[in-house]
Parts: sequence; structure tokens; C-alpha cells
Amino acid sequence: MSGSEAGAKQFFNLNEEKKRQQGTYLGRLKYFFAITNPLNAFINDTQIQWSKKKMEEYWAIEKVKGGAEMTTGELKDLLKAERIYNTIFHPDTKQKISYPFRMCAFMPTNLPIMFGMLCTPQTIVNVVFWQWINQTYNACLNYNNRNATSSFTNKELGIAYTGAVSTSISIALVGRWLSKRFGVQTGSISSQRFRNGLVSLVALSCAGFLNLFLIRYNEMNKGVMLMHKDREYGISKAAARKAVVSSACTRAVLPIPLTMLTAVCWKLIEMVRMTPKGRSGVIAADMLILVFTLTVSMPIALSLFKQELTINKDKLEPEFRNIKDANGNLITQFNFNKGL
Repeated sequence: MSGSEAGAKQFFNLNEEKKRQQGTYLGRLKYFFAITNPLNAFINDTQIQWSKKKMEEYWAIEKVKGGAEMTTGELKDLLKAERIYNTIFHPDTKQKISYPFRMCAFMPTNLPIMFGMLCTPQTIVNVVFWQWINQTYNACLNYNNRNATSSFTNKELGIAYTGAVSTSISIALVGRWLSKRFGVQTGSISSQRFRNGLVSLVALSCAGFLNLFLIRYNEMNKGVMLMHKDREYGISKAAARKAVVSSACTRAVLPIPLTMLTAVCWKLIEMVRMTPKGRSGVIAADMLILVFTLTVSMPIALSLFKQELTINKDKLEPEFRNIKDANGNLITQFNFNKGL
């Protein structure tokens, strides 16, 4: 590309650019790998303030002109600013998400939890304790990454937390029983991880689905904000149901790459004859494998759906079926934040 071509300005709408880039599963996978990258922990305050200023400047122009004229380099900077902004700030509240509950913290925050699950004696007390820690973290992660256009009272949040955590722990204990009843402790480590992973997969998927579904249940009762071309049109419960169920499905899928990739990694270790000796060596290898599987599993699951979903007017409440835009055209589809 020549200098004149690189410096030529074109009109860009960021939302349209995002739709183009995230229109395929691979495009969304690339985006969510960037958002969930553990190295985002090293984003400093200068970068955060730069991204915030950059996005606010763009939004001010977009509100008036529907987009902005910029060079390819300026668009690249804007997309970088948006990635940093979306990593740190909630899309609805525009407030910083606490670090442990950002998607980029999923791997480092889960490591000590997984270590506790792997290394402590598998008594009922230990299993319940570590599952409580695990499911409490999952509930906080799900709450902090919800669609936040509807508010929760402390009582509603307490009921949702109690239901989500107690149900998830109960299912996880069923999974533990299934693993002891039908799992295997003989054969190669890879075959053990594969068979035991399959046994516990249903329980893990159900626990993940219900944790998110229950912690965001009030969202379905209160509704989420519908948008069209960056303009708000009202709260819809139908859209909220789609948002919550779609997000819960990502948690149901999450254990699949976690369990299957673990077995694949162990098979590769065995193929190159590097199987560690002793329990401590196996645990160390398991932790290294967890670093890899936790890093890649979340973006694989999140990429099933766009973060901003669309819904046809005919699937919404009657009051949204005959709304026209500023130009007098009937709006047939609305957008809304699915949450993560």
C-alpha cells in the first residue's frame, strides 16, 4: 500500500466494522481471544485512560455523524482502544469491572481453585468447600458480565446467589459420585482423563448452565434494553430470555474443550514418552495443562454467539412491532447486549 493510500480517509462506523469482523465464528474467536488474553492483566492505567478517551471521542462524533472519517491507521488504533476498553469496562454501565471478574482473569483466578480441587484429599468437606469457592467465583463472574440495563436489589441478588451456588454444588457432588462409581483409576493417564472427563462432563455442563441461568434469572423478569443504530427503544423481557439462555449455553459448552483438551495433552505427553513419575509430577503436569486449557476454552465457548445479538420484531412484545426509526422506516430487527 502506498503512503497516499494509507493516509486516505474513509468513513467508518465502528458497529458495522465489528459486525463484519465478528460475522463468522473464526472472527469472534479472534476477538474473544484478545478480550480473554491473560496478558491483559498488564494493561496499565495510561493505556486504560487512552482507550477511554479514544472511545469517548469516537462516540461523540458517531452520535452526530453516525461514524467518523479516519485513515486505516486511525481505524487500527480505534479497534485497539476498543479491545482495551471492552476488556476493562462494562458495556452497559461504563464502569470498570474488578480484575478477578474480568474475562482476562478467568485463567489466573481459576488456577488456585483448580489446584485446591486437585491437591486436597477428596473428602466430602473438601469437595463442598472447593466447589463453594468455585461456584461462588462463577456466580460473581456471571453477575459482573451480565446485561446491566436492569437493576437488582440486594435481596434479589442474595436469592439468586444462594440458588445458583447451592444448585451447582449439588450437581457437582452428583458428578463426583458418578466419577467414583463409573470412572477409572487404571490404564494410561490420558485414558483416565478421557473416560473420567466424559463421566463428569454432563454434571459440569449442567452446573455451569444453571449457575449463570439462576444468577441472571431476574434479568429475564425485568428485561434488557433494545437498541437500533445506537438509539434506545425500551426494555424487553423476550430479548432478556434470549440473552440469558445464549450466555448459559456458553457455560454448558465450556467443560467440553476443558475435559477433551486435557486428555489430548496427556496423550501427546505419553506419545513422546515424557510421562511424569509420582503424584506430584502428575499434579504439576495437570496444572500446566490447565493453564493451556483454561486459556483457550473460554474464548472457544464465548465465540458461539455474538456479544451483541439481534432479535426480530415479531419475537418481541407487541409494543415493539410497529416502531419506526428517525427516517420513518419500520424497524424489523433490534440489537441488545447478550452479556458474557
